[in-house]
Amino acid sequence: MPDSNDVHVDQEVIDAIGSLGNRTRLEIMLALAEAEREHRTQSYAMSFTDLYRAVDVDSTSQFSYHLTRLVGRFVAETEDGYHLTYAGSKVVRAVLSGSYESAPDFGTVEVAGVCVFCEAASLVATQDDDLLVVRCTACDSPLVTDSLSRSQARNRTPSEIVTSSGYRIWGSAVQLRGDVCPECHGRVDTVLEEHELDGRSTHLLASTCPECWLVLRLPLEIAAAFHPAAIGFFWDHGVSLLDLTLWEVLEYVTSGALAAEVESVDPTAATIELTLDEETLRLRMDETLTITPT
Repeated sequence: MPDSNDVHVDQEVIDAIGSLGNRTRLEIMLALAEAEREHRTQSYAMSFTDLYRAVDVDSTSQFSYHLTRLVGRFVAETEDGYHLTYAGSKVVRAVLSGSYESAPDFGTVEVAGVCVFCEAASLVATQDDDLLVVRCTACDSPLVTDSLSRSQARNRTPSEIVTSSGYRIWGSAVQLRGDVCPECHGRVDTVLEEHELDGRSTHLLASTCPECWLVLRLPLEIAAAFHPAAIGFFWDHGVSLLDLTLWEVLEYVTSGALAAEVESVDPTAATIELTLDEETLRLRMDETLTITPT
C-alpha cells in the first residue's frame, strides 16, 4: 500500500473537486441522470437546449459557463449532445444515495450464529459510527465489521439492514475471488495472514487495493467456501451458502465442519476440509492462493 506521505494531490484533483461545489452544476448532472432514467439508456445524450431547459438558471451564458466547468471530467460532449461520464455517474449516485451522510442508528438486532471464540449462541448486530458490527454478548468479541451507508439503512427495518449487510459481504467476496476491488474495481493484492487471538491461531486472506487503499479480510475457511465445488457441496447437502450470512457460516468453522490446516504461510500451503453428513470435500490452496479440489 502506498504511504500517505507519497500521495501528491495535484491542482487537477483540486480543480475537479472544486468544480462540484456549485448548485447549478449539480443540477446539470442530475438532469442528465434523470434523462438516463427516463429513457432507460446509459450515457443518454441531451442537446444543449434540452439540458438548459431542464436546469433552473438565469441565462444561457451563465449555463454555458457552468457546463464548461463539468465537461471533460464529469460530463462528456459528443456530436449527439452531453452525457455523464463514469466519474459523473459516481458523483450523482453519491448525491442521490446520501453516501456522504451517516446512517441512522438501528439499535441492536439479535442474529443467528455461534461465536468462534467462546462458542456461545449470543450474537447481536449493532451500529458503531458508520460500521455494522456483529459481536458476541457473552465474551464481547467482534466477529464481523462492515461499512454501512445511509442508503442501505433507508427503507429497511433493522433486521433487513442486517440481512442486506450479509448479502453485501458475499458480493464483495465474489469480487475478491477475481482480484477485483469492490470499491473502485481496481486489482487487489491478496496475502495470507496469521493472527493470534486468545491463544488461538487464525488465518485470514487480506486483500488490499493499491488504487483506493481499501483493505478487506476474510477467514481462509470462508474464502475456500466460495469455491464452486464447495458451494455445490453445500447445496447437495441442503444448504444454500449464499442465503446465509457470514456470521452464520462461521458456525461451520466453530463446529469444525469447515476447517483449515495451514502447513505454511509463506509460501502458502493449506488444506481445507468441508464435512457434511459424514461426507468430506477436500480443497488445497497453493502458493498462488489458488484453491482446487483434491
